[in-house]
This record gives sequence, structure tokens and C-alpha cells, in this order.
Amino acid sequence: MKFIHTADVHLGASPDRTMPWTQTRARELWDTFYKLLDEASNKKVDFLFIAGDLFHRTPLLRELREINARFETLSGTRVVLMAGNHDYIGNDSPYEDFEWASNVSMFRKSTLAYMYFEDMNAIIYGMSYRSAQIYDPVYEKLRPMRSLGEGRVLPADCAHILLAHGGDEDHIPIDMNRLGRAGFDYVALGHIHKPWISEKFPMAYCGALEPIDSADEGVHGYVYGEIGRSGTRVEFVPFAGRSYVPLTVDISDKGSMFEITEAVRDETAKLGRRNIYKLTLTGTLAQDLTIDEYQLRKCGNILSTKVLAVRDNDYDRLRVENEGNIIGICIDNIMSRDIEEGMKQKALAYAVNALLGKEQL
Repeated sequence: MKFIHTADVHLGASPDRTMPWTQTRARELWDTFYKLLDEASNKKVDFLFIAGDLFHRTPLLRELREINARFETLSGTRVVLMAGNHDYIGNDSPYEDFEWASNVSMFRKSTLAYMYFEDMNAIIYGMSYRSAQIYDPVYEKLRPMRSLGEGRVLPADCAHILLAHGGDEDHIPIDMNRLGRAGFDYVALGHIHKPWISEKFPMAYCGALEPIDSADEGVHGYVYGEIGRSGTRVEFVPFAGRSYVPLTVDISDKGSMFEITEAVRDETAKLGRRNIYKLTLTGTLAQDLTIDEYQLRKCGNILSTKVLAVRDNDYDRLRVENEGNIIGICIDNIMSRDIEEGMKQKALAYAVNALLGKEQL
């Protein structure tokens, strides 16, 4: 049995709302999801699991109709989904009584339920959020069934799969070791946006399909898996069109904004023009130079700029302001050394930046 596991697609979100690329990013969330459906067709997977938060908020009826029409084109692939804490089934939610295509199944109840796909010899467990928070560890005592509710015994080689959304104290706390030992052939997790695959158990967070905000650094995509006689095999597949990338540029030897922007532009070109950057400028800032963030935004998708570079004439001030603490002692120590002035300035810049951490000067 082959499957694709996704979650936290957040259709309807507008990442980086105040930035020039906001509308483009909002559309890209849909485009990437539709590409994932193409991927499911190309790989001829048996199941597409959506472990919550397909939408960023309560979906519109026309959005469900559009998604459903796309699902219906998946010949041979069954779609199984649940509502998460963002798109929970509240009052007047179109999820409540929407008529899905024949190949789509949705968990609508707030209590754990199961779906048995006899032709695939697979049973899927899950539930949906009906409020934005669930504080109970509802998966804690769940175990694979050995027989159906009417007493029908399941085949010994039946695949048992759980869709589970949560993992923090406000959204279904999960003891990963306990859940991993429960005996499921795979646990498809959602809610945490960073991908994670357990080294001990057949369980994984697929992470957000596309990064949704600046906290979603790193690679994003989906989990592809196969369940067979030898067990469960899963792999993470990078799929997102962009990433949030922290970028640090040392401007110690840059005496003009032109030089600084060229250095930043070179780095964004190396790392990818489509990525979105959280820029940090470090080192020594020329005494009479003012950082022009407008110019820096022309170097690529610069989401934020933090200036940690210390002005040439700031070390005396910092030494006085931090007299007696580690910063002041460090500045005293370096400034008193008999070394070449350029080297001294670099040493001061590195040391002060390290000690100040993320505090902007």
C-alpha cells in the first residue's frame, strides 16, 4: 500500500501580509497543493492522508467544491482527511454536511472513529476538531482494533493507520513514546509545521506543505510511504517552492550602501531568488553610514533586517555602559592588546556581536 501524508496546508492564509509578495504567496499555497494532487496521481498512491488544517480557517463552500472537483480526478487514490484546530468544524461550517466525491472520506466527529477499507485491507482511525483547542490527550489510550464493532475479526495483516493532529498542551497533548508503542502501522501527524520522522516508530510529522510564516524555516514538503509485509517505509520529500532563510552578512569591509547591497544580492542569488530572507548585518558599521532598508529590499525577498553591526565609535560607549560585566571586560581586554588596528576592530566586532546575541544596537 502506497500513501502520501500531508497536513497544515493552510489554504486561505496570506503569509507575510504586509510584504509585496503576499498575494503571490497566498496563491502559491493552492498551486502547491494542486501539484501535490498531481504527484499523488503520478505516484499512483492508494491513499492521500490529510492530517488536519487543510484550510487556514473555516473553508468557504465554493472552496470545498473546488477542492472536491480536484479530488475526484484522482483515479485509484482515496483521500482521507480530518479538520484541525485552524479549520475546525464549528457552527455553520460547510464541512458539516458537505457531500464529498466517492473517493473522499472525512472524519467529522469530535470523538475517535474508524474507516475500514476492505479492498485495501486497511483501517484508518481519526477524529476532527470541533473547537480551536482540545486539552485532553485523546489518543493516549487508543490501540489498533482486532475486530470491527459488529464483532467481525480483522485479518492479521490488516494495516492500521492513525491520523492525529496535535502535540502541544492546547491541542491534544501527545506522549510520542506511548503512541509509538501503541502498535499502529503508521501514525500520520499534523499541527507541527517542522517535518519530523521518528527513528523508533512508524510515525511522522509531515510539516507544513509550504512555509506559512517566518517561524517555518527550513525545508518543507510531504511524507511518502509504503506499507508491506516487511513493515512500513517512509521518506520526507521536499516539495515547497520557497523557504524562509536566515541570512547573515558581515559588512565590516563595506563603506557604502552600494557595497552592502551588492554583498546581500550575491548571497540571495546563491541561495535562491525565490526564498524569503531574514537578514542580519553583522561586523563593523562605518561611522557615517546609515543602513537603507529600502535599498536592501531590492536585493531579493527581504522579510526583515536586523542590524547587529557596531559602529566604529560605539565601543567606548559600550565599554562605559557595560563596565564590570562580561561585555565591558571583553571590550577592555581587546582594546588593551597590542595588535594591528584592523584586526582589533574585527575582534571587537565578532566578540561584541556574539555577546549581544540578538539584541539590536
